[in-house]
Formats: sequence, C-alpha cells, structure tokens
Amino acid sequence: MHIAHRSQHKKGAIWVSAVIYVLIGIIVLTVVIEAGIPFIKGLQERSHVSRARNTFSALDQQIQDIAKEGQGSQRVVPLEVSEGTVKVEENKLRWKIETSSKVLEPRTRVELGNLVIASDVDVSAADISGFHIIQNSRVLANFTKFGSKTNFSSINTSSLLNYIEFKDTGSKTTGTFTFFINQNASSVSGTGYTELLQTGTGLASATLKAHVNSTIYEYDLLLSLDSKADFLRGQIENFRVK
Repeated sequence: MHIAHRSQHKKGAIWVSAVIYVLIGIIVLTVVIEAGIPFIKGLQERSHVSRARNTFSALDQQIQDIAKEGQGSQRVVPLEVSEGTVKVEENKLRWKIETSSKVLEPRTRVELGNLVIASDVDVSAADISGFHIIQNSRVLANFTKFGSKTNFSSINTSSLLNYIEFKDTGSKTTGTFTFFINQNASSVSGTGYTELLQTGTGLASATLKAHVNSTIYEYDLLLSLDSKADFLRGQIENFRVK
C-alpha cells in the first residue's frame, strides 16, 4: 500500500507538472505575440513609407525626363500606393499616411530633390496682401510687413503682431504686443524690415524675422510657430549696442 501510494503521488506530480508547463507555455506564447504585433506593424508601416518614397522618386524622374524631351512628350506612369491617401494640392502631389509607430521623428522634414518626406508637420507661411501669415492646424498669426533688406522703413514692435486666431473657436487675441529690451522704450522702434525665413506648406516650423535698428540697439527679433503649437516662440539674434 505504501508503494502504491507513492506511485499515485508520483503520477499526480507528473500530471500537475505537465499542466504547469502547458500554462507557462501559453503565457509565454501570448506575451511574445502581443509584444511582437506592434513591432510587426511598425515594419509594415516602414515598408509602406519606403515603397511610396520609391514610387514618388520614380515619378519625379519620369517628369524630369519628359521635360528634357520637349513639347509633345508623354509617358504612362503607374502610380500604386497600398496605404494612405493621395491627392493634388497647390500643384503638388501629396501622399499622407497615419502611423502608430515612429517611422520618422516628429517635426522632421527631409528633402530629396523634389521629394519631401515629413512627419507631424502642419505649418504654412506666406506673404498675403501686405501681411506675413504663419499658421498651423491650431492657430493663425497675422503680422504687419515692414520694408525690406534693401529698403528699411520705420518699424515699431507694437505694430508687428496684429492678432493670433485660434481655429477651434475662431476667436482672436486683442490688445497690443510690445517688445522691449532692458525695459527701455527706445528699443521698441526705429528703422528696419520684416521677412519670413521659411515659406510654403508642410513645414515643421516657420519664423518671422523683424530687424530693428533703434537709437540704442540693433537686433533681430525672431517669432516662430511650431507644428501643433498654439503659441509663438520668441528670441533675439545679432544683438548690438550702439
């Protein structure tokens, strides 16, 4: 009886061990699969981007070849994009895909000839009707245009920023933006000019430069808007005391 009892205990132990091993195996397999799905999806998304890049590069080369061949030249070029959307905007062919993995670093813009690859960029900047306009998906900033590099005009930082419009509500800021250096009122005005350092669409950021030559200081005031931001960044460059 004692021997039989030991044998049953041993069989029970083997059966329990087998169950434990199976459970552990299921848990490990589940963890590997769940951890592997984001990685696999990331590879797939990178593959989509790489394929689209090659397709658009080939298309750009075809356009250049046709341009060299002269009037009347034509080609049939297949354009196949498995993911995302393709549309023509502002005389540009755009392909857009939303990814859950970090295919590119946020606010990255890479230019490969006529091909631009960008991630998380929504800034545009342009000169419109005597104003500098910088905007993204959240806000629009309207600036007064003063002079030019070759033709300085009177400039006052109090008249530089006209308003910021918040696109979700349509509301605009009121009041006056004024920039001082060392709390000195003489630094507010003088002669100078304004210009956009970047123009176009699909920008990671855009900056307005206001060059101010006052009676005591000369400096460049830079006001920048980044992608997805609802505020402006300000900084001073090329500061000089007279």
